Amino acid sequence: MSDMQRPRFYGLLKVSTVLLAATLLVQGITAGQLLSGGGGGSVHHATGPLVTAAMIVQIVAALLVWRVGRGSARHAAISAILLVLIGVQFVVGGSGDLAVHAPLGVALFGASTVLVAQVWSPRLAG
Repeated sequence: MSDMQRPRFYGLLKVSTVLLAATLLVQGITAGQLLSGGGGGSVHHATGPLVTAAMIVQIVAALLVWRVGRGSARHAAISAILLVLIGVQFVVGGSGDLAVHAPLGVALFGASTVLVAQVWSPRLAG
């Protein structure tokens, strides 16, 4: 499907997926610094709201593509799952449970990367 045939707001969806993946990458980098004793704790904590903002943009974009643009509900469903898991991530991180927080963070970044690939790929997008 070419960009000319894509649903309305698909460009916003493309940008939002990259934004979400980038904020999750920053979280992963600062978490690694924190766990290795190299600092990063204050930056990790401070950039958490950026993940929230990126997730809000992502869910709004996915819903717009689906409901207004009459595109696939698939990206909205995936975004909703990510929204719930990011909420869980904040709760688990706040409790200090690194045995769940660290692997969930890796999974979230991996899932967001897959979503970027799906949205940006001419073959997989829809």
